[in-house]
Amino acid sequence: MRKTIKGLVALLLLITIVLMVLVFDISSSVEVSSSAQVNNADTVQPLIDELKQSLRSRYESQQINVSAAQANSLAGFINRARSQVDAHVTFNNDKVNIALSYEIQTGLFPLYLNIEALVREGNALQIETVRVGDLKLPGGFALGLAESFTNAYTSSQVATKAIASVESVVVENSAMQVTLAPLDALLKEFKNIETGSSRADSRILKIRIAHYLRLLDGMYVANDSENAGLTSLSIYLHAVMQEAAALSQQSSAPLENEAAILALAIYAGSGRFTTIIGDLSFAIDNIPSASPKPVLANRQDLSLHFIYSAAIKLLSEKGVSIAVGEFKELMDRGKGGSGYSFIDLAADLSGAHFADLAVNTQRAKHLQQVMGSAANESLFMVSINDLDEGLNKTQFTEKYGGVDTPLYQKVVDDINVRISNLPISQ
Repeated sequence: MRKTIKGLVALLLLITIVLMVLVFDISSSVEVSSSAQVNNADTVQPLIDELKQSLRSRYESQQINVSAAQANSLAGFINRARSQVDAHVTFNNDKVNIALSYEIQTGLFPLYLNIEALVREGNALQIETVRVGDLKLPGGFALGLAESFTNAYTSSQVATKAIASVESVVVENSAMQVTLAPLDALLKEFKNIETGSSRADSRILKIRIAHYLRLLDGMYVANDSENAGLTSLSIYLHAVMQEAAALSQQSSAPLENEAAILALAIYAGSGRFTTIIGDLSFAIDNIPSASPKPVLANRQDLSLHFIYSAAIKLLSEKGVSIAVGEFKELMDRGKGGSGYSFIDLAADLSGAHFADLAVNTQRAKHLQQVMGSAANESLFMVSINDLDEGLNKTQFTEKYGGVDTPLYQKVVDDINVRISNLPISQ
């Protein structure tokens, strides 16, 4: 019996070693420049408009058109958010080749998980083959495996419904047209996703968010005659952080800060954040909204940049929040956009930094103390003096080249230095 067990253990160990040798590589199979990829970010707006339309028309079939430039711009965005991920999409005749490389740090040397999937046109989502390292898998088997894993991880049927929502894929002239079934069932299934914190923790956070929403809704803010009746975001932040400090005496400072920021994102930003946070109806009857929206440096757009980035940081991670801000500015260089703005990027970086401190167990109470001391924008928002904005694609390229050039990085580094000198950072 003992020999049999030892034999099974040895066999399993051998299989594991063989699989690791087949699956992992010592070099990346994807050689791309994320700077070059995101340089075409200005082409992505039509795709975003189509996706918005599909969400608005959730009871109807929709067609989504994706070009090679758009697909690879989004691949570049992923790399800007997660530097260990490189991806590239190639359209070839009736097939789409998606190549991805994920770097894993082992402590001694990096290993790479190289994945390549070949999607062919046809009815429904059809994957011809998937290659993981030197291991080649039938597309149907790999898709089923991914479906089962995603469903299990999210405790939902979201992968099954997502796959079923693809009615057809057509590939032509370096572009792909995807026909989607009505998305209502898929969107409803997203509400069943359970990852990260427990259901009890999530419920407590929602109760706290509802509390801060009621606080914001009940605030009386006098009109600022010097600012056309608009209110500084600092006044709202001052109020919620004072409340967070008081409640933290019997609670968790990071929890109170997170709830306060998310409530402010809903109130002073957009009620659509509730679709990500989850249903709050059990804790609050109606979701209030600030009217008009508050300002930062006398600008409403900067207030939104700040609070959106802070919320995205809390709902994802800091790298994603920063990449979203940068990508949005690159999109704005296109026709009809407001142009690339380092001022907007400064607000994005400031917001992500604020949220980062808010949920840091070592810094959360210090943030409450500083923000509770006064309603002052200079406590948390960097100076925007001498920062360029309104640059179209040609102007941006002529002056900065791209997002990986020393000149571009110098401006970003300068913004980060300004952030490090803020009172909340001390």
